[in-house]
Amino acid sequence: MYSCPAFFQNDGLIREFATFCALMVLGMATLSSCAPQRPKYTEQIENLRARAEALIKAQSLMAYENWTFGKESNQDSLYKANASLFTVDTISLVTRAEKEEPDTVQKKRLRYFRRYLVTEHIAKETAPLTDWINNYEATATVAFDGKQILYREVPILLANANSQSRRRALYASLDPILDTLNHKLVEVETVRRRMAKDLGYSSFNSMIEELNNISLDEIREAAQQILAATDSTYTTLLAENLAGELKLTRDNFYWYDVARLFRNRQFDRYFPETSLMDVLKKSYRGLGIDIDAQKNLTIDAEQREKKNRRAVCYAIDVPNDIRLSIKPIGGIDDYAALFHEMGHGQHYANTKEHAFEFKYLNEPTVTECYAFLSEYLLANQAWLRLYSTMPIPVLKDLVRFQAFHRVYYVRRYAAKVVYEIALHSGESDLPALYARLMKRAIGCVNFRSDEKRYLIDVDENFYSAAYLRAWFLEAQLNAKLTNDFGPNWFEHPQAGDYLRSLWAKGDSFNGNELAHVIGYETIAADLLLAEIDRMILFSTKQMATRKQSSP
Repeated sequence: MYSCPAFFQNDGLIREFATFCALMVLGMATLSSCAPQRPKYTEQIENLRARAEALIKAQSLMAYENWTFGKESNQDSLYKANASLFTVDTISLVTRAEKEEPDTVQKKRLRYFRRYLVTEHIAKETAPLTDWINNYEATATVAFDGKQILYREVPILLANANSQSRRRALYASLDPILDTLNHKLVEVETVRRRMAKDLGYSSFNSMIEELNNISLDEIREAAQQILAATDSTYTTLLAENLAGELKLTRDNFYWYDVARLFRNRQFDRYFPETSLMDVLKKSYRGLGIDIDAQKNLTIDAEQREKKNRRAVCYAIDVPNDIRLSIKPIGGIDDYAALFHEMGHGQHYANTKEHAFEFKYLNEPTVTECYAFLSEYLLANQAWLRLYSTMPIPVLKDLVRFQAFHRVYYVRRYAAKVVYEIALHSGESDLPALYARLMKRAIGCVNFRSDEKRYLIDVDENFYSAAYLRAWFLEAQLNAKLTNDFGPNWFEHPQAGDYLRSLWAKGDSFNGNELAHVIGYETIAADLLLAEIDRMILFSTKQMATRKQSSP
C-alpha cells in the first residue's frame, strides 16, 4: 500500500497536495480530450489489411505460376478461404472509417482500401468463371495444318506467318475457342453490372468513376480527340508500312495482318536474343542501377510450351519478391517487352512505402507510365546510337517505325476506351460496334471474325483508360528528364536517383498527383503528340539537312 512521504504528514500540506492532484487530473483529462483520438475500427481494419496483403501475395503467386508454367489456376479457392474479407459489411465498415478519418494520408489509405474491397467483392463472385477462362486458355488447342496448336501459341504464329492466306486461316481457326470464351465472358459482364448496382451505384461505369476519382466522359473525349489528332499521321505511316514488307494497301489490310506488320524483321539483326539481358543491364547501369545486385527482382526468360507469350511483371511481395516473365520470339519485340516490364519491376522493387495500400492498391496509370518510360528508351535516338550498331539511315527508319507503332497503340486503346464505356453501359449490338471502332482506329477492312473479339479484348476495370493516360504521362516525365539531364538522361546516375525517389513512393501517387510532382498541371496529350512529331521529323531528310546546318 502506497503512503505519503513523512514531510506531507501535516493537515495543511495534505489539503494542498490533494488540491494539486485534483487539478493535475483535471488538466490531464482536458489535454486528453483535445488530443487526436485513436480512430474507431482501427484494430478491425488493421486485421483486414493484414489478411488482404496475405491474399494478394497468394493470388499473385498463383497467377504467376499459371502464366509462366501453365499450372492450374484456382483463385476461387483463395476467395472462398477469405470470403469474409469481401462482404458488404466490410465495405461499409471501411467506408464509415474513411468518412470519419481526419488525417488526409490515412483517409487516402482508406479510400484505396475501399476501392480494393469493392472491386475484389465483385472479383470474388466472378472467380469461378475467370478461373475457368484462364485454365481453358492455358490448355485449349486449335486444329491447323493437321496439328493441334495451343491457343496461346497462335499469336506468335500470326506474327511470323508470311502468307496472308495463312494468317487468315490461323485467325479464323480461333473462332470456336472465342465462341466458348464469349459465352463465359457474357456471364462475367452480367455479374459485374449487377453487383455494381447491388452496391448502390447507378451503373458499373459510375462505380469506376467514383472509386478512381475520374470522369469517363472526359477520358472518352480525350480518346476521341487523340483519334482525330492522329488521323493524318497514322494514315501516312500505315500506307508506308503496308507497302513495305507486306506489299499491302488499306483496301486489303485486315486485323489478322497486324501482328505480322509489327513483326518487322528488318531490325532484328541489331537486337539479337543473345544480347537481350546484357543490353538491359547496361542500360540500367547507366542510371546507377545494378540489376544483378537486386536480389528482390528475378527474370524468367525460359521457353515453355504452356507459358503465356506476353511479357508480364508480378509484384508478388512488394518490394521483396518481384518477378518478370518473358517468352522471347526474337528481335526488337523482345527488347521492348522486357524493357517495359522492367519499368514495372523497378517501380515495385524500389518501393519504400510500408503502408499496405501504398504498396499494392493504386490505379495503374503511374506504374504503366514507368513501364512506357523504360520501353521507349528503344525509341531514344541517343540510346540507339549507344546500344545498337545500326547505320544512321537504318536508325532513322527504326525511329519512324517506332512512331508508327506508338500511334497505332495509342489509337487502338483510345478506341478500346470508347468501346468499353459503351459495353459497360449496356449498349446494343456490341460486336458490330466493337468491329466498327477498331476499323476506324486501325484502318483495316472488317473480317467476319473481328466481332468475336468484342469481349476477349476488354481490360478489367478500365485498365485501358489507365494505359491511355499513362502514354500521356510518360511523355511528360520523359520531357522532365530530358530538360533536367539532356536527351541521354539514361546515362546519368542523377536521373536514376530522381527516378528512384519517384519509385520509392510506390502506389501512393495517383496519375494526377505524379503529373503535379513532375511539374505539370494535369495529364495531357500535347507532349505525346509533340514527341511523335519529333520522331517522324528526325526520320526525314529535311531533319538531317537542318541538323547539319545548325551551329
